[in-house]
Amino acid sequence: MESEYRPINSCDKKSDTSSWTPLFRQILVSLVSWTAFFTTGLSLGTPTVAVPKLRIEANSTAAVSDEMASWLPSMPGFVASFCGIIMIAIAHFMGRKFTMAILAINIFICSTLTYFSKTVLHLFVSQIIIGPIFSSLTSVMLLILTEYSSPKYRGIFSTLKAAMLYWGVWVANAIGLFTHYKYIGLVGIFCSTYCLIIIFIIPESPYWLAFRRRYDECAVAHRWLKGTGEDAEKELEILIKTQKENVKNEDSVKSLRKYIVNCFRAIKQPDIYKPLILSFLVTSINKFSGKMVFAVYAVEMMKKSTKNQSSVLNGVLIIDGFTVFAMYVGAGLSKILKRRTLLLSTSITSTVLLFIMSFYLYLIKYSVIPDNDNIIIAMLIVYSVAICCGPMILATAISSELLPINNRSFCVFIYSLVTLAMFSTVVKVSPYLFNSIGFCGIDLVFGICSTIIIILVYKYVPETKDRTLQEIADMFKPKGSMDATQSKLLRSR
Repeated sequence: MESEYRPINSCDKKSDTSSWTPLFRQILVSLVSWTAFFTTGLSLGTPTVAVPKLRIEANSTAAVSDEMASWLPSMPGFVASFCGIIMIAIAHFMGRKFTMAILAINIFICSTLTYFSKTVLHLFVSQIIIGPIFSSLTSVMLLILTEYSSPKYRGIFSTLKAAMLYWGVWVANAIGLFTHYKYIGLVGIFCSTYCLIIIFIIPESPYWLAFRRRYDECAVAHRWLKGTGEDAEKELEILIKTQKENVKNEDSVKSLRKYIVNCFRAIKQPDIYKPLILSFLVTSINKFSGKMVFAVYAVEMMKKSTKNQSSVLNGVLIIDGFTVFAMYVGAGLSKILKRRTLLLSTSITSTVLLFIMSFYLYLIKYSVIPDNDNIIIAMLIVYSVAICCGPMILATAISSELLPINNRSFCVFIYSLVTLAMFSTVVKVSPYLFNSIGFCGIDLVFGICSTIIIILVYKYVPETKDRTLQEIADMFKPKGSMDATQSKLLRSR
């Protein structure tokens, strides 16, 4: 039965506007999402250090074949592609909190297996188990970050999540290079434990509660998270009004058959295609910039670029350190600059650096100039700073904001499926490209791909900063379809 929503009086609205409590509570929720990104980074960084360690322990490179070495980092993405629809369905029917609890338990199991692993097969199974977590990064965690946070905090929360992913990679590399890789599992066990504690404290998503027509609970959860300020109450009012218009009957909420029918019906709605395609376009900057590939195969790539073993170890950790630092710089810049401006400027800079690195390495390859380890590391650092100040932290954030509110679960699933397939394919194919065209050639390929994508983003992607999800959705509606209140609010932004 539909519950009622009762607005609060104007005096109560003003009493909460200066409180730090809503910010703290939103950070508490974001910690769960950030931890999922962090533990995924641990998983991505584990093969980088575990494969050499297993080969050394067995005193043979045959202990881990090249084929298996390429499957280890790409397997989570392929598994995640199949898990996406399951995670979205669980989040849709059971709620965001229940889904977060499942993911925390999943992290605990995966981390425990990593800690006790002794062969490459154990690691392979661990990488399979991490698949649901990986799928959640581009599905459930996007819902959580966008639904639980206020518009003024949503941008920086979304950008910080990417930094947590690379913190995980850096921690995994540091542990594996200086101790044994199994201790990476201990870090994951600790992370999953405190996530479970947080999940017991936080409320359910206000958006999910509104969709379930539990409007009184929605109002309580929304005010617990975002306070009772004027902007928060306006957002709550629009949320409930919109959901009352969208949810036509109880069956569409509770029935699995009706849910599947609605998903197929969503495919026929032309208004979801433009924001979906733009979401794919923005996130493809992330996938085809080469940074994820450089992070996953950091040790192998450094070995191909320099013969000095100490330069390899120091270079990997230094580059990872600058990567994390640049993401925090980018998060700060995202509060000052428009997101579209920051995304395009840093994307162009990183693409130019890809072409410069390719040209420099071709000169070395053909013995025009001598090899210099410091120059290679310096160029990778500058490239990492540029790409991490923009595309690595903004691509997913902007993509999640562009996804439609109507049929959001279905759209998130499609987005997750496509982006995970892109990531896994690029990571799986990259070792073969290294062997065939070299580091210089792959820099050139990534540079050309990035150039094409940047041109399309410049032409078609709008600005989303400081807009509510409803306002962003209204940008893609045909003119005349918005009501007067929504139109006035959108113009005021």
